[in-house]
Amino acid sequence: MALLGAAGAAGGWFYGQRVADRRAADRGAEITEQPETPVVRQPQGDPCPDAAEAAAEDAGSPGGLVEILYIRTEDDRQVWICRDTAGSIFYQGYVGPVGGDLQQGTNALFLTSVTESGGGYLATNETADGTTTYSVTPYRLTQSTNGKESTYPVTERRQS
Repeated sequence: MALLGAAGAAGGWFYGQRVADRRAADRGAEITEQPETPVVRQPQGDPCPDAAEAAAEDAGSPGGLVEILYIRTEDDRQVWICRDTAGSIFYQGYVGPVGGDLQQGTNALFLTSVTESGGGYLATNETADGTTTYSVTPYRLTQSTNGKESTYPVTERRQS
């Protein structure tokens, strides 16, 4: 009986050593594995105009701009509020026909200073002539420059 007990104890000890060795090997494998590359989530929505994408990348954005709000007024003022893959929000304004050629500084304005505000977005443009703010909602565009305010009703909208 003592012999069987000793054999059982020795077998249990050897088995325990193998389990311990295996666990140690598994822990070592976990330590040497490379960390996972963070997943970049592409925002959902239609792509923003190419001119906005280029301007955003020039401003240091990783790109991948998608439309989170698009509006057009009856006098062909168009605004895209866009979000990039890093979550930053941008304003792309344009005055001209649908599908026209956006030219920054001529008929288009790209702004990086944009915040979400009361169901819409507020973009700010500071120039030597003063500060202009653009309040963009799905229902109206309000432009305020040095205390003078103009409001434009929206005739077309897309919201993601």
